[in-house]
Amino acid sequence: MEASLGASILDVRDVSIAFDGFTVLDGLRFSMRRGELRFLIGPNGAGKTTLLDVITGKSKPSAGHVFYDGHVDLVGRREAEIVRLGVGRKFQTPAVFRSLTVSQNLMLAAGFRHGLRGLLRPLEHQRAAHVRRILAEVGLEGKAAAPAEALSHGERQWLELGMLLVQDLQLLLLDEPVAGMTRAERDRTGELLQRTAQHRSVLVVEHDMAFVRQFGSTVTVLHMGKLLAEGPVEAVQADPRVIEVYLGRGHAKGRSRPESEGN
Repeated sequence: MEASLGASILDVRDVSIAFDGFTVLDGLRFSMRRGELRFLIGPNGAGKTTLLDVITGKSKPSAGHVFYDGHVDLVGRREAEIVRLGVGRKFQTPAVFRSLTVSQNLMLAAGFRHGLRGLLRPLEHQRAAHVRRILAEVGLEGKAAAPAEALSHGERQWLELGMLLVQDLQLLLLDEPVAGMTRAERDRTGELLQRTAQHRSVLVVEHDMAFVRQFGSTVTVLHMGKLLAEGPVEAVQADPRVIEVYLGRGHAKGRSRPESEGN
């Protein structure tokens, strides 16, 4: 069943957080709907990765709330608890079990959301079938028996995404999923993200503006811990404020991505 665009899956309300006296998020308000693929962009120090840290419980804000699924406040909850609620995160560097096969990685991940009980529970026929569906979804069915260490960089990225999908999470947070990929791998990843968003909500931190333009619809721009602009990608990339602080004046001459690439 496809996820219908409607009520908010994520609602960040007036969130602030500082490190060593430096304000990283400053009363940020941000939301996204169910069944949405949202791209999050911005210059170095804008607060993008910190926002993901707050959503997943890695960092606790000094003020504000983060509501998931309409009513569940994630602030103050442990990271494992947030995963069990249905929120998963993928970092830029793939975190897979390199000595295990692709299929074994997915089998292990299938139990992650349910903690130790899920890991120890025997792999039932239904779960095995689910793993096969995910292998097909991420295009790795032909590599099921291959060790993860034998995969290309792009394939390891797809495997880690599959490790989130096999857990039936409802909100996926992805940090630069196409970094280091070839053009063909980027295109295949963009198509995979669009398919994934038909069933789940996906928030992507990305710096590759050519990729954002090709596969994005709604884009949110952060700057100095606040929301600078938001809307359709065509409108956002034409916003003078976004050009000034992020895309740069070279954008008008067709440069596809900014020179600075931090979070």
